[in-house]
Amino acid sequence: MAVISAENVSKETKVTKKTNSHYQKDLKLVSADPGYIIDYQKNEDGTEYRYFNTRVSGRYYVNPIHATMAVEGEDVRPYSQFLPGTKVTLNAFSNEEGKQCTGWKVEKIAADGVTEVHDVLVPNSEDPETATLTVPDYDVFVTAEYEDEIVDPGTGGDAAGNIQGALSAVVVGAAAGAIIYEAGTGIYRVINMPGIPMPSNRIELAELLWERADKPEPVSTALYSDIDEDDTDAQKAAHWAVEQDLMKDDADNNKFNPHFPVSKLRVCTTWEKAKQKGLFDKTEE
Repeated sequence: MAVISAENVSKETKVTKKTNSHYQKDLKLVSADPGYIIDYQKNEDGTEYRYFNTRVSGRYYVNPIHATMAVEGEDVRPYSQFLPGTKVTLNAFSNEEGKQCTGWKVEKIAADGVTEVHDVLVPNSEDPETATLTVPDYDVFVTAEYEDEIVDPGTGGDAAGNIQGALSAVVVGAAAGAIIYEAGTGIYRVINMPGIPMPSNRIELAELLWERADKPEPVSTALYSDIDEDDTDAQKAAHWAVEQDLMKDDADNNKFNPHFPVSKLRVCTTWEKAKQKGLFDKTEE
């Protein structure tokens, strides 16, 4: 999570650049100014960005992940602001056909951190893909969870903490003003990944890390079914990345999901985790 501050904030001041990526809505960004929220916009052409929006007094936003939401039968957009006590109906959906919803997670989003809460959502006992949220007096993310579903995977909370500290230190030390997603990842890459191409999917990320570590032999000699068996480097890189706990795979189905896209933040957090584990030099030339 990042706490965003900026001088001379006004409504619709942009926090991130427009992108065609899928992850913008899922970023846990919090405004340091209680009079504003970090809102989300998706345009008709598919581009997405985040921006400052005025907080409606006494209202709090709800952002659904892998779900849509409605109030009294009317669909409402992500980051809509509600009065506490409002009943919001959530309907889950998966990125992978045939997956079953296994539960719901609600997180309180605040400047001092993200906290999971358990007393504001009631799942439908007859339909696990539907739930009712009673809006609390704080902002929340509500995530529909699916068994074994991979969503921009690669690192855990420790790496996220490492990169958050790195980004905060870099931005605060380098310049006053906004601490934003695009600027943060850009500065991190300039300092820690100079001249290194930015991978766009999981296999490119695995190969980048594996090559940086001098192409060590993985323990496993098995072949992922969704990677060309003749592409030995890709097979080795994928297994090595999983064995080093840098990335995850779908072991039950013997798949790595090589072409699943990865965000800039995911690349930075995974790179940082590899450095912290000593898999390659912590200080780059």
